[in-house]
Amino acid sequence: MEGVLYVVATPIGNLKDITLRAIEVLKDADLIVAESRERALKLLNHLSIHKPIITINSYNEERKAKGIARQIALGKSCALISGAGTPCISDPGGVVVKACYEAGVDVRAVPGPSAAAGAISISGLYVDRFFFYGFLPQRQGKKRKVLRELISFPYPIIFFESPRKLLETLQCIREEFGNRSAVVIKEMTKVYEQVMRGDVDDLIATLSDGEPRGEYLIVVDGVGK
Repeated sequence: MEGVLYVVATPIGNLKDITLRAIEVLKDADLIVAESRERALKLLNHLSIHKPIITINSYNEERKAKGIARQIALGKSCALISGAGTPCISDPGGVVVKACYEAGVDVRAVPGPSAAAGAISISGLYVDRFFFYGFLPQRQGKKRKVLRELISFPYPIIFFESPRKLLETLQCIREEFGNRSAVVIKEMTKVYEQVMRGDVDDLIATLSDGEPRGEYLIVVDGVGK
């Protein structure tokens, strides 16, 4: 395992979702590069694994990436993990991967949990093709601009959203896209997982009854579907 960066997918909620290969890689790695030290320790302690952890985020990844790549180039094996799911997708890690390629380091994927793939698989929409956007801009003006750019897309679109912005985002989708079929998934793979299907008006009405809590994904059907 010397001199390799492993990009390791980790559970998005239920810790039992980790793969056997991911456990093996985490056990054998010399160091862990993680988005969140707290979440990394929760997973590693669950697996009885104790390793040095280097944390990265959107503010320090550029500064730390070359140093991480140098350690791997000198013979260390490294596992890159995000807070949950597959690294580098709406999460830090891409700069580290690029730095490793530039340093001549071998980079390998350890596939596993993905919130986007999980959401689209249970959406009940036509999913041979889909578009993953991730988090929309927080400012409403920029959010609406992005939605207008996507308004004619023919396939389902996946968004991540916080509970604080969920209803506002659904309202923006309703006003820009119309009353399309959609799915909202709460806390995927966790104890309070909930899948809500209907048109956007139905979902707004359902979610307006109380204060949204947890992590959410929104899947909106394509135009004309």
